Amino acid sequence: MGGPRERLAAQRAALAVLLGPVVFLLALGFEPLTEEPVPSLSHRDLKGDGWLGYRLGYAGTAMLLLAQAYLFRPGMLARREWLDVHCYLTTAGGLLVLVHSGFPFSFEYWNPFERVYPRLGLYGLVGLQGLAAWLVVALVASGLFGRYARASSPAAFRLWRALHSALSGALYVSGTVHLVIAVLLRHVSAA
Repeated sequence: MGGPRERLAAQRAALAVLLGPVVFLLALGFEPLTEEPVPSLSHRDLKGDGWLGYRLGYAGTAMLLLAQAYLFRPGMLARREWLDVHCYLTTAGGLLVLVHSGFPFSFEYWNPFERVYPRLGLYGLVGLQGLAAWLVVALVASGLFGRYARASSPAAFRLWRALHSALSGALYVSGTVHLVIAVLLRHVSAA
């Protein structure tokens, strides 16, 4: 087992390998705004399959990915400043992703597993988008709690960090499945 520098380098490499496919899918499915915006904006336009909602999902996902730069801990900024950037980007990106999912106007995922049909293969997993939306809510709430757990007790912070990491991993998996379906199968929706 290597020293702290080797472990940090391995963690950074693993993070880059994990984020690579998501960045690739975002680039593959990116659609620039070429159509004229509708003069009267309805709540349906904000949802994932709307002209603006699709882009809100991309912007929110990009912000969530940028927030992970906190894990790289570059030396130019103090760790506290990176934590602030991480929190702001995650909160803003999470809000954009939630609007993309239809929240609060036409949020159809109160039961996140209602539209998951594993027997249908990849098409049957389209319902994981509801789980991803709820994981965004859980992660933002967890992050707000963690900010205070860090200052209160090292034991509480260690427990919070394990839970927050597990939630992040679950969001990564469900979000990546959603991206694969949305990008590769072109806007398939569970709604």
